[in-house]
Amino acid sequence: MVRFFRRPLQLLLLSLTVSIVLPEAADAIPAFARRYELPCHFCHDGYPQLSVLGEQFKERGYRLDDDVTDVADWLRSVPVSLRATLRQTFEEEGDARTSGLLRLVSAGNLGSRVSYWIDENYVIESEGSSRVGLDNAFLRVELVPEEIYVRGGRIELDLPFTQTRTPQLFRYEIYFANTGFETDNIGVHHDGVELGGFIDDTTRWSLSVVDGNESEEQSTLLGDAGTFDANVFGRLMRRFGESRAGMYLYWGRNRLARMIGQEVLHWDDDLLRIGGDASAYFGQAHVYGTFLYGRNTNSFANLANPGGTNEALSFYGGFAQLDFAVRDELVVTARTELVRGPPPGTADPAKTFFEFFPGLRIWLHPRVRLAFELGFGNQDRPTRGTIHVELVL
Repeated sequence: MVRFFRRPLQLLLLSLTVSIVLPEAADAIPAFARRYELPCHFCHDGYPQLSVLGEQFKERGYRLDDDVTDVADWLRSVPVSLRATLRQTFEEEGDARTSGLLRLVSAGNLGSRVSYWIDENYVIESEGSSRVGLDNAFLRVELVPEEIYVRGGRIELDLPFTQTRTPQLFRYEIYFANTGFETDNIGVHHDGVELGGFIDDTTRWSLSVVDGNESEEQSTLLGDAGTFDANVFGRLMRRFGESRAGMYLYWGRNRLARMIGQEVLHWDDDLLRIGGDASAYFGQAHVYGTFLYGRNTNSFANLANPGGTNEALSFYGGFAQLDFAVRDELVVTARTELVRGPPPGTADPAKTFFEFFPGLRIWLHPRVRLAFELGFGNQDRPTRGTIHVELVL
């Protein structure tokens, strides 16, 4: 185990050095805070976790109440931010792996009607660096200001808890749960268009039409057979003071592909995801989570059944998270995750996969976060852990 913690110690020393070197000036904050001359904690319960005010700022298209800023203010704010992450992940009886991520973000509103978000990502590993590409790139237009908007491009679905900019170090497994050869999931970006708005001051809705997100292998096998899937994602959410609750649904049909020998099979799979979520604050504690049910009607195919076996398979599960702020710069976290369904890639009887993730987040500086997380799972899965050092400019 000594080799697991040697490099995390080096990361800690590096982060401490960076936090000392960085100036405490007011301009040492991300682009949105520069534009509005507000501290980071106005929108964040510790970056990147959004506070209630931060969520509302995002829901308005990156605008404050009675926002009168314009394109000139956007240009003066230097509307580009950089997020640099150094990460080491280790597994019980395995080798540690070190990697880095550079994410360039440009975002903001261009007046009362138009806003946008673009991010570009690069991964750095021991084998070299590579461009991951655009994770989100969309334009949003207010059709009826403060009531109805439309946005289009590469978007993260309107999930109750973001996966793209999650504060967690391990992903929300229920977002990626699946059966058979289906690879589409709600945890990754999708290309499409979203219409949404406010029913009243506390209730918000959205409806998206998006392309399914098949794996790179399936995309290659599909070739010209791949078409825009026009899957539908919908969400309805209501706020109760600082708390909120909602429901969401993802429904559609994807074209799947599989190669067996020299034969390439193409077939259709109908999928459904339906879930509920809640978030509440109790003093220094923030409790939140979601429950999701998923079903695929035809996710397997073979040479005897090239159009699919028509075997419907389902799964369910979710997560519950507790974030407790010991101090403004110190948060203790705990998350339980459960997914019950067939083991991945099989039609075997359902099994329950459970994991527990204790963690710790420390802000050494408003722009520097040090975070730890451990994962303990059942079904003979190894204990794993990770340590992150993040810098935001």
